[in-house]
Amino acid sequence: MRFDRPPPDPLGHALGFLLSWNGQRIARRFAENLEPLGLRPPHFGVMSLLAARPGETQQDLVERSMIDASTMVKVIDELEAVGLAERRVDPADRRRRAVHLTAKGRTTLERARAAAERTADEVFAPLDDGERETLRVLLRKLVVGEE
Repeated sequence: MRFDRPPPDPLGHALGFLLSWNGQRIARRFAENLEPLGLRPPHFGVMSLLAARPGETQQDLVERSMIDASTMVKVIDELEAVGLAERRVDPADRRRRAVHLTAKGRTTLERARAAAERTADEVFAPLDDGERETLRVLLRKLVVGEE
């Protein structure tokens, strides 16, 4: 699928298709911008969750993300293998493992956040600040029913 041109008619007028088309286009661009850091979007998502709540368990991360349990194990294994995250015994329950970002993980996450901002700037360049905020409000309304 080519994302460097508008979707063909009549699909280019179907709201659901446009959302999907742009979602895939943004995801691809974001993945390209993360690649020099050795990361993929799921790594970024998990690292962001860990930065917000250090020491969550894998199960907590599964429940707060859109990642299934087996994929979560793989993502954390990958982050651990390159020194970006580590599993530690949970002080509240020694049978559980809490996941933490390492110092290298926190530094890499900052670089990844810059890549995310760059992606947003590239993709949303045609929109002014007010239009971006309107889009954010409308998309959140679709997700959580906020008004």
